[in-house]
Amino acid sequence: MVAAALHPLRRGFCALAPFLLAAAGCADSTGEQPLVVSEPATTAGSAQADSTIPPSTVARTTAAPTTVEPIGFQPEPFERSAVATAATAETAATRVSVPTTTPYVVPIAQPDLAGWNPTHSTYPATDIFVVGGCGATIVSPVNGEVLEVRTIDAWSPEVDDPATRGGRSVAIRGDDGVRYYLAHFATIAEGLGVGQRILAGLPLGTVGDTGRASACHVHFGISPPCPRPEWSVRRGVVWPHPYLDAWKAGRPLSPAAEIADWLASNPTACAVAAG
Repeated sequence: MVAAALHPLRRGFCALAPFLLAAAGCADSTGEQPLVVSEPATTAGSAQADSTIPPSTVARTTAAPTTVEPIGFQPEPFERSAVATAATAETAATRVSVPTTTPYVVPIAQPDLAGWNPTHSTYPATDIFVVGGCGATIVSPVNGEVLEVRTIDAWSPEVDDPATRGGRSVAIRGDDGVRYYLAHFATIAEGLGVGQRILAGLPLGTVGDTGRASACHVHFGISPPCPRPEWSVRRGVVWPHPYLDAWKAGRPLSPAAEIADWLASNPTACAVAAG
């Protein structure tokens, strides 16, 4: 598998099989606490490597990030699409649209060098590993609007706040109304800011191991955008790997319908997550 070429050997185990993740100690954890909303039954038994590693002993990898050019264009108006879920107060504030014509790409500049597992931990998300590890360029998976940019790694092993486990991170609201969350950046692209229009394939930053991560990789979560700050929905609510597989094969499969279904089944999820 592609990820087996990662250096050192522990990184090679990271993308082989779920049962190797815990042994290798290499998956990320942008939040190990149970979701405050219901999760698919298929998450039971998923591997969670960092749960076996005390936060104070998580191995850090020295990144050698490549230079990422500034985005180089001005924000454009962003039109939010119509609601595709039940008309409740919560869902009205959390717009999720039907699929649009936005292109979808694997969020790595060289997708042929990227690999991922179909499982993650106790919640739906995907860890994307890249041959060469630290420093590979992360790109936007969709056309959309930048919702959140965290340029400072505020995670502390002593505190281990789930809200900061992603380290440096970026969240994008796609033109399809879906939120795409990417975490553990080594660097964030110069000029990237909240409210900015972004296009699929444009650079967001570089792969790193900031936050609670024991190897360089990208945590990738798909969720509905919430109106107030929270972390447990943002980290991921549907499995990304079928979409990544499709995008890598050149098929523009959209998660918008699955996100709309999830939100209709969990109409108060954002409110509960925001406390």
